Amino acid sequence: MEFHYSALETVVTGKPVADVLTVLADKLRAKRILLIASSSLATCTDQFADLQEQLGSRYVGLFDQVSAHTPREDVLAAIQTARKVDADLLVSLGGGSIIDASKVVQLAIDQDIQSEEELLEYAQRADGTRGAKAGQYALFSGHSKIRQLAVPTTLSGAEFSNNAGVLDRSHSAKEGYRGVDLCPQCIIYDPTLTMQTPEWLWLSTAIRSLDHAIEGFCCVDSYPFLDGHFLHAMRLFAESLPRSKADSGDREARTLSQQAVWLACCGLGTVSHGASHGIGYVLGSLCGVPHGYTSCIMLPAVLRWNAEQFGERQKAIIAALGIKEAHAGDAVRSLVDNLGLPTNLQAVGVEHSQLDEIARRAIQHAVVLKNPRKLESAEQVREILELAWD
Repeated sequence: MEFHYSALETVVTGKPVADVLTVLADKLRAKRILLIASSSLATCTDQFADLQEQLGSRYVGLFDQVSAHTPREDVLAAIQTARKVDADLLVSLGGGSIIDASKVVQLAIDQDIQSEEELLEYAQRADGTRGAKAGQYALFSGHSKIRQLAVPTTLSGAEFSNNAGVLDRSHSAKEGYRGVDLCPQCIIYDPTLTMQTPEWLWLSTAIRSLDHAIEGFCCVDSYPFLDGHFLHAMRLFAESLPRSKADSGDREARTLSQQAVWLACCGLGTVSHGASHGIGYVLGSLCGVPHGYTSCIMLPAVLRWNAEQFGERQKAIIAALGIKEAHAGDAVRSLVDNLGLPTNLQAVGVEHSQLDEIARRAIQHAVVLKNPRKLESAEQVREILELAWD
């Protein structure tokens, strides 16, 4: 058994980003900083304008045109912007789509990728096919030529992995990119900045990270070292999320949720996830369902489907969540329902006629095939989808 730490160096929690960003930029000796941010954050907050002012001459540009699920064309435009301004540090401010886009910008600069065709050589596609250079880590010599400093405003946990998901709109499918040192070099968790995040997005992305913790805890290659992290993440989410729902200005609750993400996501790229994640990727790309919502809906269903073979682990999940239900799937669904989030596929606009195509795509997905209770057919995936239907 081996555990490999990522190239993440620093996590700062509970401090205003304005107090930390310039200090870290100095530490990283950054001279030309490109901000990659959500458009809502870039245009609607005084804090963002203050950041630009504090960076002074080191601020060389802003890219704020990354849509949900990180469409490939948006990523290509971000790469072009980073090259145009000759950036030496990326600062991402936003959710998982922003952070993932920044990772692919890093990949492109590090590997001198000049075109869409060259980028696709590094892609791992949802149907299991891959580009000629996907997974070839020998191509990454030394440290990355450019790194990222992440300021997350959601709870999805993208900041902890070397993976990036990109949407191929022409096929309504996700493609994955992975490389050495693609995870941020530094993370700043500023709970005050997250006050701008819509409630549904804050809470649902927390369930996404809860999904990371629960499927990581239940996976066939789980680590004792990580089990403690995952279980405490569950406890912190169970405590902090109802508090945030009751009072969106509860700064301490937001800080606890960010701490829970740190615990839940420290194993990203090390342990396997299962059908909740894999089916969620298909729901996101094919049906346009936000990934936070996919976890709200699919995690309870997958836990119910897996229960007959993994009862002991599921008892530990119930205890960590502190919710009195007989099954882990019911405990998660109860939490989701109490947060006012969707609990079934109908609630997010999925048509029953789409279930066969979702199942067909999902059974080809590498993550679905790592589900702890083995999935061998589209019909079995369809069983899970029916559990999630109403």
